[in-house]
Amino acid sequence: MDLKKYLPILFILNACHKAASNPGTTVRHGSLVAKVNKTVIADNNIIIKPCAIIVKPNSRLISKVKKEMNDDEAFYIATDDYMFYMAQAELYLDSVKANKIRRLSEGSVKFNTISGRTFVMKLDTLFFGVLLFNGKDKPITADITDLQADYQKYMKN
Repeated sequence: MDLKKYLPILFILNACHKAASNPGTTVRHGSLVAKVNKTVIADNNIIIKPCAIIVKPNSRLISKVKKEMNDDEAFYIATDDYMFYMAQAELYLDSVKANKIRRLSEGSVKFNTISGRTFVMKLDTLFFGVLLFNGKDKPITADITDLQADYQKYMKN
């Protein structure tokens, strides 16, 4: 099986990094209820409402991981597995109508809780991943192989 055919799909997914949101949605954040505007992330990368951050590798990280693995076939197999689990994670997030934000694995994101605490999460260490933020607690890096369990445990908290 020639796994190199999946490389274009990886680069297409890599390009999908715009923020996703539902304009005009009413969001409950603790006791606060507010209308959401068109963006979930402000210009300064501060997130204030419950959401899932879908992180996919940028081209620099792809090159780094490929070089570290030193085995093209293993790299493409691993990438194919990651893409499968990420697709399953997105399907689940869609099914529960979660707010989603797509980001590349670079920089960081700040999360502000309803109680005023701020948490900073670096994205450049995630090859593929999903961060969950419930608005009350420190955000978590979910297990993409079992996102449903992490989502139910953390977001329903």
